[in-house]
Amino acid sequence: MTDLKLLPPGLVVNTMKGDVAEHRAGAWLTWNGSLDLDCAIIGVPYDGASVVRAGSRQGPNAVRQGLMYFTTYSSRDRRAMTALRAADIGDVQVVITDMQGTFSRIADTVRQLVARGIIPIVLGGDHSISFPNLRGVMEALGPDKRLGVIHFDAHHDLRKAHLGAESSGVPFRKTLELPGTLLKGRNLVQIGLGEFANAPEFDDYAHEMGITVISALEVRERGMKAVIQQALDIAGQDADGLYVSVDIDCIDQSQAPGTAAPNPFGLDARDLQLGLRRIAEHPKFVGGDIVEISPPFDPQNITGVTGASLVLSLLYGVSKRLLPKR
Repeated sequence: MTDLKLLPPGLVVNTMKGDVAEHRAGAWLTWNGSLDLDCAIIGVPYDGASVVRAGSRQGPNAVRQGLMYFTTYSSRDRRAMTALRAADIGDVQVVITDMQGTFSRIADTVRQLVARGIIPIVLGGDHSISFPNLRGVMEALGPDKRLGVIHFDAHHDLRKAHLGAESSGVPFRKTLELPGTLLKGRNLVQIGLGEFANAPEFDDYAHEMGITVISALEVRERGMKAVIQQALDIAGQDADGLYVSVDIDCIDQSQAPGTAAPNPFGLDARDLQLGLRRIAEHPKFVGGDIVEISPPFDPQNITGVTGASLVLSLLYGVSKRLLPKR
């Protein structure tokens, strides 16, 4: 039995399920109600903290719609991840005008899943939801533990407030300053910071807190493989769990135009695909989120399809770690 209080997925993709031999992702992720799972996809259609362009409440369903184009099979590795126990278990109950209540339900859902050994992949929603996600993970890990976080974003999201109000730009500062937090600056790595997208006061705060900051230009110069290895070494040092947060605006706007703050100098989605696989394959990986997909600004759902492929990349990384054991 479980105390999870979830709504059914806002969109159930029933098209292009194909035959059994195709291993269609949409069919594979259909939930049968059991929590005998390795990974759980959860939608959080909340954008009540957006301060630039709203619409990310529609993000979870855009990703679900994007899943119709994919299978579970890796052509490079010649292996499928169908044996991974994964499912889309539905949406957290969201009230756009009630941030506190919504965040409480998000944290409780994540806490219950992680406590059961289930890896949550949370679909936002704006980036404010990373705070309750992280709080839920930390509550599940328990006291005297340490959490490492790898954060992909064009922005620091280290604001204290936005014009005096809480916003989608505060979740990591809020987590770092939470009493009893398991996350320390030395275990937070930010990747993909954009040119002409940030302010010196947030960069100064990051360095004062010991956060590792790797810009999008540095990723281009050094290569994603080397950057991911550095991030895993830093975030994972003495950590009991690793969490990854992906703001879709870290990706170049040609590959992810549907977001609150499109980024013309962003990361290549192909590099991020490989990075997320490597992170999710790490034995300490306990969960992640993909946020800020805003379908109203992307009528062709390019960004939702990109998000769907990134979700599958995370699941595939987990499968490479778990499936050989079975």
